[in-house]
Amino acid sequence: MIKKEVLEKVCENIFEEKPHVLQTGFKDLDTILSGAENSSLITIGARPAMGKSSFATNIMLNLLEQNKKCLFFSLELSEGLLIKRLLCQVGEVDYHLLQMPNEISKREKNVEKIMKAIDKLSKYDLTIYDEHFNIEDIKEKIEQVKPEFVFIDYLQLLDVPAKKPRSESYEKVMRDLKQIARDNNCIIFITSQLSRALESRCDKRPLLSDLRESGAIENISDVVMFIYRDDYYNSCSDEDYAINKGTAEIIVAKNKYGTMATIRLLFRSSIMKFLEPESYDVF
Repeated sequence: MIKKEVLEKVCENIFEEKPHVLQTGFKDLDTILSGAENSSLITIGARPAMGKSSFATNIMLNLLEQNKKCLFFSLELSEGLLIKRLLCQVGEVDYHLLQMPNEISKREKNVEKIMKAIDKLSKYDLTIYDEHFNIEDIKEKIEQVKPEFVFIDYLQLLDVPAKKPRSESYEKVMRDLKQIARDNNCIIFITSQLSRALESRCDKRPLLSDLRESGAIENISDVVMFIYRDDYYNSCSDEDYAINKGTAEIIVAKNKYGTMATIRLLFRSSIMKFLEPESYDVF
């Protein structure tokens, strides 16, 4: 028999009004993830060029705007390149212009946008590490910085023991990350590559079985989200191209806290930014 005090505590928790722990800045996604708790492990999976790193940094910037403390492990990009991407997203300046100082200096409006973005970024409580880390290094840095949210980009670039089968190594990594999230009362986002096997399917929307390296990624993650952009696969000659151009599907394929669903966002590749559909009318 379940103890009465346990039932009363659960009942109190159900009816207690409390703010959502996680507010990603995308209202439909926030509704789906409204039950997320500190200690959550959230995986963002996608094939190359879908925008998984951009989506992770978009969420992070939205959290920083809420005065949250974030820690970002950039295992693929240097700190300098990552900051350029953040400036591009914050200032909504074409990323390619940031690589051409002579061109950007000719456009006063863009210079102003960049300076405002630099000022804004300097005020955020953000720590970035761009070295190659193993799980022990990540644990140590999290314990030092004590962030509310951690982002790791991406799983397959983490240093793992060479002598063990990769599936075993990544299962241990995922279990360790989940424990680190619990011990430090933070939410950890980790991006992950997907198997290229999905490229051979007619419908290239990712499935949980496409998670690369280990089934433990699916099993241990509290939430698994995939990114799919139809215009990446369909050429300009396809009938639906004009309709789907710039549209991204965020597929919540696993959600320990509630329902699974797909939400639609806009993706502006020039500024590497995901937006709510009503934010921009045209591209």
